[in-house]
Amino acid sequence: MKLFSDLTALFLVAFVAASLLFSQQCLGYGGNTNFDSYAAEQAPDSYECDIEGLAFQEGEYLEYKIYYNWKAVWIPAGTAKFKTNSTNLWGREVFHLKTEGKSLSSYDWFFKVRDKYETYVDKETMKPLKFVRDVYEGGYTIKQQFTFDHNSQKVNIDFWYRKDKLQEKDKKVTVTPCVQDIVSALYYTRCIDFSSYKVGETAPVDLFVDGEMYPVYVRYKGKGEIKTDLGTFKCIKISPMLIEGDVFKGGESMTIWATDDENRIPVYIESPISVGSVRGYITKYEGLRHRLSAKK
Repeated sequence: MKLFSDLTALFLVAFVAASLLFSQQCLGYGGNTNFDSYAAEQAPDSYECDIEGLAFQEGEYLEYKIYYNWKAVWIPAGTAKFKTNSTNLWGREVFHLKTEGKSLSSYDWFFKVRDKYETYVDKETMKPLKFVRDVYEGGYTIKQQFTFDHNSQKVNIDFWYRKDKLQEKDKKVTVTPCVQDIVSALYYTRCIDFSSYKVGETAPVDLFVDGEMYPVYVRYKGKGEIKTDLGTFKCIKISPMLIEGDVFKGGESMTIWATDDENRIPVYIESPISVGSVRGYITKYEGLRHRLSAKK
């Protein structure tokens, strides 16, 4: 039944697969902090995290439906929603990114999922400042709040509860200059311009999950077209690195199609899992920053 608890994660990872590990119950081992060697190996040019332009804006809204395949039958399983607003945090204007995932009501009696994630991101650097997580997955609960101090390269675990039991409180963790949380990573990687990438090249992302750092990457795999209920889109194809967990296999088995324009919104995602496979399609979009030129 872990499938349903990973519904939100499937889209949180739209560009960064380590988000599939959003819960510690999925992790089979600790984080990897060998960032220098990882960056030297994976980055196509240099290990930098500056962005040149935003792919989204205040008022953007994206919605997806997720399907599960079991014995050649595709079953609607859940939804994920992404909202972008602006607000003030600590005296500065920031993006407030909110994500909600839930199982369909027809499944609530069986395995109810109500997941909420929020992150506050600096508008200039696209670095996270505050991350909040509140999830309910079939009786399994997690509540977390992390605050980021990029000057000292520390993340403070303000609190972290699992099944209402305190795991950590007021603990500082050393991070890299390019650290992202599992929500900000999605929006940050949408700002990467893959037009200069050759097929097979990768973009590194340093991800902070459950108190540890994970150096992951996204591999550019070329271009293609995807037909959805909203129309046909010209897309770039990418495969994020998956860290093996209870449901998703390790490696680069997941493929993501994102619009081949300045918005770079994910429109379709597919991945095999330990039993069956999952797919996700975009069902609604509003308030895009750029003209959706990828739509045919």
